Amino acid sequence: MDEERRGVVLYGSGVDVVAEALRELDPRYVPAHRVAPGTGQVLVLGRLNGAEADAVREAEPGVAWLVVELYRPEVDVGHARDPLLFLNMSKVGPREAARAIDQPDVVIWYEVINPVRVITVDGEPVADDYSNLELVVPDGHRMVAHAVGADGAAPECLPVDTERVLRSHDLWALGQLGEIEMCRVCTLRHG
Repeated sequence: MDEERRGVVLYGSGVDVVAEALRELDPRYVPAHRVAPGTGQVLVLGRLNGAEADAVREAEPGVAWLVVELYRPEVDVGHARDPLLFLNMSKVGPREAARAIDQPDVVIWYEVINPVRVITVDGEPVADDYSNLELVVPDGHRMVAHAVGADGAAPECLPVDTERVLRSHDLWALGQLGEIEMCRVCTLRHG
């Protein structure tokens, strides 16, 4: 069976620095003009806008392209049809972007420890204007991020109690940018 050819099309802001960060992350990522087909390497192309990214996909339909829009809120680069990944370069550096591109199918599920509760302060039903509600944040309330692959199978380190798990589409590689606690087992497994 032939090995699937893979490629990454980057377009928008910071294409060159993200392409270089990809190459530094893993030498399999190489500029497309340097690769012979079937080498097991991942082709990397940079384009200015979404229309050029679409043209790449149409010209090379035999390649499984990951199309990535690198955007800044103040710059309009025109969206590609069905870009698979959007990265805000005003919030994400090149190294973080490269990690997200390398693991686009690993997302975060949040485990809620000691969840916040909503109660009525007077013991009555909820008022129409919600004036009798109170949020109770118990001691030890926190969230722990776990890495989940594209297959959606929960990792062993995630509790069985699914009511305490919030599924998200947040990319695992960008999870460390926030202040959420990262699961140590998942961090060892996925970086």
